[in-house]
Amino acid sequence: MKKVFLFGYYGFGNLGDELLCAYYTSLLGAHFPELKLIILRDKPNEQEIEYKTVSRWNLWQLSKMMAPGDLLVGGGGSIFQDATSKRSLFYYLALLRLAGWRRLEIILAGQGLGPLSSLGRRLVGPYLNSALGISCRDQWSLATLVEMGVNRPLLYLGVDPLWDFQAPELLFKPAKRRYRPSALGFFFRKEERNRKQRLLFRLKLRFEGLRLITLFPEDYPVAEVVSQEIGASPPLLLTEVRGLAAIAPELTMVIGERLHGLLLAAKYGLPGIGLSNDPKIKAFCQQMEWPCFSWQDLCVENLMVMAIEEVLSDLGSAEQQVLQKRTEMEKKAREERDWFLQLIEQTLVK
Repeated sequence: MKKVFLFGYYGFGNLGDELLCAYYTSLLGAHFPELKLIILRDKPNEQEIEYKTVSRWNLWQLSKMMAPGDLLVGGGGSIFQDATSKRSLFYYLALLRLAGWRRLEIILAGQGLGPLSSLGRRLVGPYLNSALGISCRDQWSLATLVEMGVNRPLLYLGVDPLWDFQAPELLFKPAKRRYRPSALGFFFRKEERNRKQRLLFRLKLRFEGLRLITLFPEDYPVAEVVSQEIGASPPLLLTEVRGLAAIAPELTMVIGERLHGLLLAAKYGLPGIGLSNDPKIKAFCQQMEWPCFSWQDLCVENLMVMAIEEVLSDLGSAEQQVLQKRTEMEKKAREERDWFLQLIEQTLVK
């Protein structure tokens, strides 16, 4: 029985990455039941019976499990970057090298590339050229591949895979929401705390409601302190989609430092604004035609307030635009899914 090894930033508690893991697990299991699915996680789940999980860190164990003709599938995320961790990048490159040594076919799906240092680009390019196919979730990531000289794999420009994610909580059509006027959701990261505190305090004074939302456990303690300091309600730590489903009807719009927070909010029909130095947030906002600001922008607090007021001044049009974009992005995600499945089918018949 051939095996498919699925990897990503799985097992660390980040809601977006856990949803990506669930998406690809369901997709592969439904379309290729003849394959043995093995998921690489931070810590294996011994109670899982539908598929096998193994420690991502035990490369020696993985090498013994891998055999020529097996598949290594990278399932979404921004794993090939060295802005937050060079150690993480070296791990993924070691995994690709191991797969090449064991003569596995490599498919990387729904990838966000970068940010990468000049050294990172020189290291990553040759490894990615060993892949059979790579799909990118935005134009910026595809351009990064081209700049690094990655030209051997089949390349596909798609969107984030979670546009195709069909959890029960995301199947409803947004109806008239029961929000208070100007109720803002803020997807929070722990960085830039001092500047963020000033911005959030100003937003709380200017608009009626403000709720900090975290998708990653490491962000929550800082969000809790900041909420107390500005006199806001306690933050939310979302570990499941249903948590966002519960609060979405109360929100008018969202501000996002987390890509998948913005994406999930858009699936609920909520308008948004990006706020991050990370190019993946800017790329997503360009796809959605949303405003996006960086902490490096001068007078970013003023820019944010003006952008929020502009959205609220014609909220109906903003909501309609989100629904139109959602339809467009979900269609592109289905097309990318078909490309991904077809590539695996072609690989299996070799």
